[in-house]
Amino acid sequence: MIPVFKTILSQIISDVIPQSDINNLNNLQITDANGTFIENFSLTNFYTYLAFEGLHNTPCYISDIENNPIELTKYEEYNNYAKNSSQDCQ
Repeated sequence: MIPVFKTILSQIISDVIPQSDINNLNNLQITDANGTFIENFSLTNFYTYLAFEGLHNTPCYISDIENNPIELTKYEEYNNYAKNSSQDCQ
């Protein structure tokens, strides 16, 4: 299911997040609460973590995200970036 969501998100990204935000995101780093570098922002990972939104009770979310502090941090950061986009999708 996640690969399908990733494909759909990659096809509609410019409709939900303005190009200027995408350009800004591509210059960001993902860090933990202590400021330790985890990775550079990646649209591929952005799609992955957005695809997990709403799947909090599934075994794959629990094993892949919730039980892994680094993955949980990345999930939270990527989703925060999506929620803080300047695009108004109403």
